[in-house]
Order: sequence, then C-alpha cells, then structure tokens
Amino acid sequence: MAKKEKERRYRKRRGGIAYTILAVLLIAASVVAACTVFFRVEEVTVEGNERYSQEQILSVASVEMGANMILTPGEQIAQRIYRALPYVDHVEVQKRFPTTLKMVITESQPVAVITGAASAWIVDAKGKLLEQADETQAQEYTKVTGLELLEPEQGAQAQTTPENQAQLDGLTAMTTALASCGLMEGMTSIDVSSKTEIVMVYDVRLTVKVLNNVDFDRKLKALKQVIAVIGEEGRGTINMKGQDKIIWSKEN
Repeated sequence: MAKKEKERRYRKRRGGIAYTILAVLLIAASVVAACTVFFRVEEVTVEGNERYSQEQILSVASVEMGANMILTPGEQIAQRIYRALPYVDHVEVQKRFPTTLKMVITESQPVAVITGAASAWIVDAKGKLLEQADETQAQEYTKVTGLELLEPEQGAQAQTTPENQAQLDGLTAMTTALASCGLMEGMTSIDVSSKTEIVMVYDVRLTVKVLNNVDFDRKLKALKQVIAVIGEEGRGTINMKGQDKIIWSKEN
C-alpha cells in the first residue's frame, strides 16, 4: 500500500509540473501573439535633425511600416543612417509602444579642416571626415596643417600613416578638449607637424604652444584664464610646454 501511495503522489506531482509548464507556454504564446497583432509600426518621428530633412532621414532609415515593433531592429536602422548621412553622429531609436518609432538624431558639428597636399577635409572634433572642403569652406573653420590623411573617405574616421599616428591622436584629443571648453571657435589654426608639440593660433593674434598628449583639459582651463587676463588686444606667444609653468611673451 505504501508503495502504491508513493507512486500515486509521484504521478500527481509530475502531472502538476507538466501542467505548470504548459500554462507558462500558453501564456508566453498569448503574449507573443498579442504583441504581433497589436504592436505594429504606424508612425515614425524624427527629432534633433537640422542639416538633414525628416524626409532624407526616413528615406535612408527604410523603416517598414506595419512591421512588428518588438522585432524592428533599431541598431540596423541606425547603421543605415550612419552609412548614408555622414553628418549624423548618433542615432537613438526609441520604441514608443504601442505604435510609434522615434529617432533622436545628434548631428556632427564641423570644427576644422585638415589641409594636406592632396586634399582638404572638414572634420568634427572627434576626427570624423564629414566632407571634402572647397576653397570657400576651407576658410570657414580652423585650419589644421602638418598631417597627411591616408585614404580619406566621407563618413569615416580620419586615418594616417603609422609614423604620424601620434600627431593624429593628439589632434583629436586637442579638438575634443577645445570643443568641450568653448575655445574651438576661436582657434585660427592648429599645426601638428611636430611629434612632440602642438602649435595653435588663437584669434589670429595669440600663438599657443603645448606638448602633445598631455592633460589637454587641464591645460585649456589654464589657457582660458590666461586669455582673459591678456585681454582682447593682446598679441604674442603663450608657452604651455612646462609642467605647471606658463610663459607669456608679449608682442611689441
């Protein structure tokens, strides 16, 4: 009797487990079916775009209207936009259930023109090649000299030869720091021809010298203070190559 009772309890427990698994599967299937039926893309919105129109972005995004919201691949949509529109820096694809797909665009801001022997390219602060610059465009942004680009391609990161990689790394670190602290727009030119130092000209009147690959954020905070003290009429050279020493040589 004890053995039969034990077997009966075992069968009952096993049946209960099977029932629970079946119930979970049925619930999951119901949820998936509901998502498939109700959560479909009916509206696509674009936010943050200035350079490109909404029509341009929607055209290259190729979002399938009526597609399932959950299965719509946001990363693939973003990659299509990156490939087609070089001035787009970041795309955030947001799914606003039940039926809206929202694309938040962050555009790259042109800050400088890398001028080489073969061509001139407009770049953002992070070194992304936005487009080739004509003579007029080359005058609009900070002029970068001393660096030859290797196989430049619109929308790609700037590349150079291995022996000049330190200069390129220093340039992108410097322009990122300049943009962050608000000094980028005031820079007239940046010379990275030296492997050890960067020479910049601010507002056509101040030559600034700093070692490559140092703490640019700290150096530029100090530079802002020096520029403020010098005033709008001051001319000369600001040597920041010392560890904590700044030498100001006034031009007579």
